[in-house]
Amino acid sequence: MGITLVLLSSLFFSLSAVFGKIITLNSDVSGVVVTIGRFSMSALVMFIYMVMQKKSFKINNLSPIAIRGIFNALSIMTYYVSFQYTTITKANMLHMLYPGFIIILTPFVLKERVPLSKYIYLILMMIAAYMIVNPDIGIISIGDMLAILSAITASFSVMALTMARKRDDTHTVIFYVMLIALFVNLPFAYEGLLTMPKAVLPYFLLSAFTGMLGQVALTMGYKLVDSSTGALISSNRIVITTVIGVLFLSEPINMRILSAITITIFCLVGISGYFQNRRNNYHRHFIQ
Repeated sequence: MGITLVLLSSLFFSLSAVFGKIITLNSDVSGVVVTIGRFSMSALVMFIYMVMQKKSFKINNLSPIAIRGIFNALSIMTYYVSFQYTTITKANMLHMLYPGFIIILTPFVLKERVPLSKYIYLILMMIAAYMIVNPDIGIISIGDMLAILSAITASFSVMALTMARKRDDTHTVIFYVMLIALFVNLPFAYEGLLTMPKAVLPYFLLSAFTGMLGQVALTMGYKLVDSSTGALISSNRIVITTVIGVLFLSEPINMRILSAITITIFCLVGISGYFQNRRNNYHRHFIQ
């Protein structure tokens, strides 16, 4: 059940991105307007859940939750704005490089030692990023730059989440993170919300709804699988988004992008610890 939920979360997050891309393709609505639907719907659903389950709204450690909320907002906002300037295939792959930036920042922010093997994965991820951006053409698009920025801000967001969950329950963290993100997003989206064409409203609601479902499925799924397995399955988001982008949005695909996808997924799986866990299990069962 846990694996199914994590797989569903990848599908829902991909669909949320696709609906956001459809909006930016067919209107002047900015990506920052699209994201506020996801934040508001997620906060509302989590609020209803906490009230119905009589969960406490008390926060034990505000600082990491606030940091998580701010950087989560910046990450998702820049990610969705990048759709306006590049394909969702490229935007998603560059966004999913955030574990590489976590490797870079961990010794300085979390004061934790990073194994040498992860630096090897980091180098490979940078090679993949170079292949995705393709600077040989003489210019790096603003969409690619925004997608990379979304990965950098996501790395800070994930590290803050690690600290936040040490003293606060998951549902409490999610609710306040989405609420803070909503208020961060609102000043940038207010005018666009008032002038949003009715024709794109269904896609706006679908993007918000699938984004919320992705968050719920991911949270529930990670409670039923170990972190390395969850990270392994989550990496499928790259493949799912690429397939949807190519089939339904007619986005271009070539061997360079396919190679970058393969390298990126391999690195995400390696960083998750999946290969190391398999190696340890092998030694435990067959060597001892």
